[in-house]
Amino acid sequence: MSEPNRYWTYFDEAWKKVIERFFPQFLYFFVPALYEDVDFSKPFTFLDKELEQMSQKSIRGSKFVDKLAKVFLKDGNEQWILIHIEIQADTDDDFSLRMFRYFYRIFDQHGERIVSMAVLAGSENRAVKGRYELKAYGSGIEFQYLTFKLIDYERDKLEAEDNPIALVILAAQERERLRRSQDRFNTKWYLIRKLYERGYSRAEITGLFEFIDWVLQLSDTEEKRLWEQVKALEEVRRMPYVTSGERIGMEKGLQQGLQQMVLEAVEERFGEIPTFISDVVHQIEDHDQLRSLLRQAIRSVSLEAFQQGLNGN
Repeated sequence: MSEPNRYWTYFDEAWKKVIERFFPQFLYFFVPALYEDVDFSKPFTFLDKELEQMSQKSIRGSKFVDKLAKVFLKDGNEQWILIHIEIQADTDDDFSLRMFRYFYRIFDQHGERIVSMAVLAGSENRAVKGRYELKAYGSGIEFQYLTFKLIDYERDKLEAEDNPIALVILAAQERERLRRSQDRFNTKWYLIRKLYERGYSRAEITGLFEFIDWVLQLSDTEEKRLWEQVKALEEVRRMPYVTSGERIGMEKGLQQGLQQMVLEAVEERFGEIPTFISDVVHQIEDHDQLRSLLRQAIRSVSLEAFQQGLNGN
């Protein structure tokens, strides 16, 4: 947990919500030919339980999200779509093998056609071939899957796109570019203004706002300043889309996520967490204080040393 921020805290939930909220736009952006063949007058289904049974543990240095969707094509056939989103900190020589394992496990269990998509959200400079081969003496298989590296998309073209997914990619790119920069406030404010300039619906704005809010973390002081500017912008445009209640819910979710990260770090370092430590951490609401505790959990040489820091906080 080298990056104690909301992107890591909510990586799974943030990307899953984006896919669920903007699934047709997601397909249109990445695989337009498939989008044209899907009959969106019929409901599409996310098969999370089926995918859970085949899930694999994350390898060290990576975070990934998987979604499995079932759609109906205009010719009446079913089409299954595996979407794998990963941020990779280290080189993973087994990436293509993992994609193949998902493919054959789904096919073995359900016998359905599958479109496999790998969306790479990190800034790593590794090459992903989109292919896995296993052959010997003229026998074997060659498995191909689609790859999309978000950092490689041109900013100018993304800014010219009306598709909400283009703004999601812009936010993901900015998160990677600003990992060591302090100029997050202006970047986040710029992206939020774009939401209101593009004429999106209220549902689209709130969904994208939530993703941007998770991806680009600010200090508590900057967050309050940003929220004041958002409300002023909504008043000028007469678009009261993001309510105070929704914003409070986002902040509450961040608080709970940071609390969980602290406790997971303590458990990873020192084993079972004493009840009193868990109780104290769950009572802390200040985000900066929780981030400080997370750093202490990572750096403390013993549980007693962490407890001293906790008492100090």
